[in-house]
Amino acid sequence: MRIAWIAGVFHGLVGSTIFFLTLHSLRDALDAHSLELAKIAGAWQALQGLALMIVAVSTRAKIASALLAGGTAVSCAMLYFIIFTGLQPPAIIVAPIGGSVAIIGWIVLLSTKPKALE
Repeated sequence: MRIAWIAGVFHGLVGSTIFFLTLHSLRDALDAHSLELAKIAGAWQALQGLALMIVAVSTRAKIASALLAGGTAVSCAMLYFIIFTGLQPPAIIVAPIGGSVAIIGWIVLLSTKPKALE
């Protein structure tokens, strides 16, 4: 579960950084829509990172962790690409697919017992 912990810390770091940048330097650099999207993406990524860290220390849910980490990475990477380039490539469909994969990770987590109950 070390990889899940590292992924959680990475998502927390990147998401928090993007979120806090929207409160300062990005506030004037982005249009209103991109700024709002950056705030949402950063907060969501940081929250998913925190969840991954909790999952890493309290369960043995490797599949759920992989789905959470991978789905969050794919979704946020596409959102950040759109935010910072202004482009909307045909691969934009990857963002909701990544989010769906992360949601599936949460669903898989429902079937996992916490370490304390094993």
